[in-house]
Amino acid sequence: MSVSIRKAKDTDIHELVPLAARTFPLACPPEMDRTAIETFIYNELNQEVFAEWLASDDANVVVATDGAMLVGYTVCVNNVLPKDAELDRQLPVDTTVMMTKFYVHPEFHGAGVSRNMMAFLLDQYSTTDRQWMWLGTNVANARAIRFYERSGFAQIGTRSFDVGGSVAKDIVLARKLPTVVG
Repeated sequence: MSVSIRKAKDTDIHELVPLAARTFPLACPPEMDRTAIETFIYNELNQEVFAEWLASDDANVVVATDGAMLVGYTVCVNNVLPKDAELDRQLPVDTTVMMTKFYVHPEFHGAGVSRNMMAFLLDQYSTTDRQWMWLGTNVANARAIRFYERSGFAQIGTRSFDVGGSVAKDIVLARKLPTVVG
């Protein structure tokens, strides 16, 4: 296995959509309604949404590849703060980035793909004006929470998250971004 990390391209969309459909349900609690999950995937993880992210100057889409196959992806969006949230600390909108997606194909769990994607992201943001990164993940997603905490994120609150009409309870985690001193 030779996994590499790079910025996504328009030609990746045809693989990003099925990868998103395969990985998103893994982050949902087992009791969540399957129809709600499918509705979310259909509305929020389709070709048009990925094309918008790739075309936006405020979005950063990164993929992990094993040869020609996409095995992970992450999407970060600038200037978005948590909605429907109760936070212990407020983040500055103009220097904050939201990590809205961070997924790895289950066959590659435990292979270091997540760690490498996170390192790539943090390196990318170290030379920008971005100071904070935040994300939300389901309260029952213990594996993801442990990973994010090992990556320097700390819980700053909770939020409600609509998954296809079904409301999920998330924790909100944030971390200060590294900066390169010039």
